This record gives sequence, structure tokens and C-alpha cells, in this order.
Amino acid sequence: MSETSALSRLLDVMANGGETPVPWLGALREEARTTFAESGLPTRQVEAWRYSDLARALAHTTEDTSPVRPAPVLPGAHLALFENGILNEAKSGLSQIGAVPLRQILADPVTPFANQIGHINPQKDHALLNLNTALMEDGLVLHVPARVTLDAPLYLQFDWQGTEARTPEGRHLRILILLDEGAKATLVEAHSGNPGFSTIVTEVRLAAQSELTHVRIEQLGSAARQSAMTLGEVASAACYKGFYLSEGARFSRHEALLSLTEKDAQARLDGAYLATESRHCDNTIVITHAGPNTASHQAFRGVLGGSARGVYQGCIRVRPDAQGTDARQMIRTLLLSRQAEIATKPELEILADDVKCSHGTTVGELDSAALFFLRARGIPEAEARALLVEAFLGEILEAIESDALRALAAAAVQDWLKVHASEISHVE
Repeated sequence: MSETSALSRLLDVMANGGETPVPWLGALREEARTTFAESGLPTRQVEAWRYSDLARALAHTTEDTSPVRPAPVLPGAHLALFENGILNEAKSGLSQIGAVPLRQILADPVTPFANQIGHINPQKDHALLNLNTALMEDGLVLHVPARVTLDAPLYLQFDWQGTEARTPEGRHLRILILLDEGAKATLVEAHSGNPGFSTIVTEVRLAAQSELTHVRIEQLGSAARQSAMTLGEVASAACYKGFYLSEGARFSRHEALLSLTEKDAQARLDGAYLATESRHCDNTIVITHAGPNTASHQAFRGVLGGSARGVYQGCIRVRPDAQGTDARQMIRTLLLSRQAEIATKPELEILADDVKCSHGTTVGELDSAALFFLRARGIPEAEARALLVEAFLGEILEAIESDALRALAAAAVQDWLKVHASEISHVE
């Protein structure tokens, strides 16, 4: 599927969208469709997409030959299972926490969520967000009332298996999470398999003094092509805690665009990216400080081997009224082969004068002295390399406060190390 045919196919699907939507949805879809038709798919001429070539990824399909890896298990969680982009309600436990399938919301002409979907930290010119808005048909809505704490995480499991996952027009899902004042919840996303092309948009609105812990684990196949976004607005004294773990894919990109809108709002984003073979893994994060005394912290670690390509774009924006901002960003990457690449672009845009902002990035190799130390004690070289990589990643996993969630992420890292141990070659 060439870039032109991919765009034509998507526009055809939008033009023949089936049943007439309810008025609010029809207006939302039409605005998104018009904007997308004008802009088309993003290209590398767009600065935000300079390092990620979606058109090329869509033009060349590949077959995944790697073994199918089962999604991680999270005992006790409230499960929402999506099979090839479609919610399987029979296997899900949504009613226990009041979550509602998106299809039900999209068919309701008077839904109270009409002024929420597509209106959280809006990005009117974002091509893939408009694509998702124009074609979204499944997903989930969760509204947590004031001062309520969910008793267990909401676990969104996305499984992409078989030929159905390779539809040319792709699958497009939308998740909406609303926390009222003082509410607390944990959201876990697990992605596995090979979506032919998918977009997933998660919208998050946190009212005053609420708190959301959000863990994303991507274990996609090597043929997968997926672009995901997390859009968030964080109000007074509320807190968003995110941890993103990604193994890349044929094309994998996750954007987190968060706005700290009111006084004392906080965001902490940590994560890791692990990629080998010829996988592509893009993390793009933009945090906007719009209220006074807001704080954000980003810390990511990457491990790239084979001919994998990693991208980390992190931007901190401080608005004029955001005096007292405290924002920090640090990205560290290990390159395990001469063919692996990392493109990092930390940015600061500061329009206030009473702020503390810092950013940094490092790129290096395995410590040869540490490797020699381990080998001198009888540890085989491959095992010694894996131990050093595990130790490098172990520090960032400590950022996850929940023991159960930290164990889940650690198990994913261990699984990756077992599968790719032979590819962790040391750079001499």
C-alpha cells in the first residue's frame, strides 16, 4: 500500500462511514475529516515527524515471523479486552466499575460526554488525531466520581492476532478517562500482536486533587504499525503518574501531550524503550506548564540493538503565568550495536522568569570494565551483558510505586531479555 493509496483508502472510508451519526458526533467527525483531508498523513517535512516515517511504514507491509507472545497477566484487575480493535464485552468486567463501551456513548444523542471527547488538550491540526476522531468506532469511557478510589486497576488488554488485524484502513480506538475532584484510579494498557495499522487515543481529564497512575506496556510484533496518543489536562493539585515501556515495532510511536492547567498540578513520566532487529520506537512528549507552581519530571532509559532506531522528543513549555515552575527531563540510552540509532531532541520553551528547568540526554555503550569484572568471575559473556542491561533498566523500574505494577513491567523486561539475549552484542 503506497502513501497515496493509503491516504485514498482512508478518505474513502471516511466518506462512506456507514450509518448517519448523532448530531454532536457528526459535527466532530466532519471537522476532523475536513482537516485531515487538507493535511493528509504526516510526512518527515513536519518537524514533529522528522525522525519517524509513517508513510514509508504504511507503504511496505512485512510478515511477522516472531513467536506470538501472550499479553501480561494482572491478577485482580478490572479487564477490558480488545480483540483486533473490538471490545469483547463477554470477556470484560466493565460493569463492576461503571465503565461504558465507547460504541454506546457514540450512539447517544444527549450523552454528557459529548463535550469531553475530542476536547481534552485539543490538537486541532494533528493529522493522526483527526484521523482517529473521524474513524473511531470502539473504545471505552470511565468516569470516576469525586473522592472515589478504584479498588483495582482498569486493565485494557489490546490483542492483535490473525489476518483480521491487517485491514488496510486500520482500526481506530478512543479511551476517555475522567476523574472528579479527589478521585484516584490506576489505568494499565497492554498491547501485543501485529495491528496492520492502528491509532489509539487516550484522553485523560484530572479534576482538582485527583490522581491517575497510567502504565503502558507495548510488546508489539515486528510487523505492527501503531501510532498512539495520550492527551491530558491536570487541574489544581492533581497528579498524573505515567510509565511507558515499549519494544518498538515496524512502526511504533507514542505521544504524551499533557497540560498542567492550574496551580500545583504535577506530572511524572518515566519509561523505557527496548528495541532490536530493524524496529522503530518513537516517544514524543510535550508537557505544558500553564498554571503557577506546577511540576513535571521525565526520566527515560533506552536499550537499542541490531539496526533498531529510537526517537525521543521531549519538550517542556512554560507559559507566562506559570511562575514557580519546576520541570526536569533526563534521557539515557545504551547502543548495543554499530547499526542501532537514537535521535533525541530535548527542548525548552520558557516564557516565565521564575522557573527551574533542566534537561539532558546521554548515549553510551555497555561498561567494558564492568563486563570484564563479571566475566572474570565466571559469568558467561551473554549472561554478563544481560545482567548489565537489566541493572541499567532496573533503576528506572523503581519509579513505579505499586509493587504489582513494578513486577508486571519487570517481567516484561525479563521476557525481552530472554528473547533477545543473542542480539545484545557488545560494541568493541
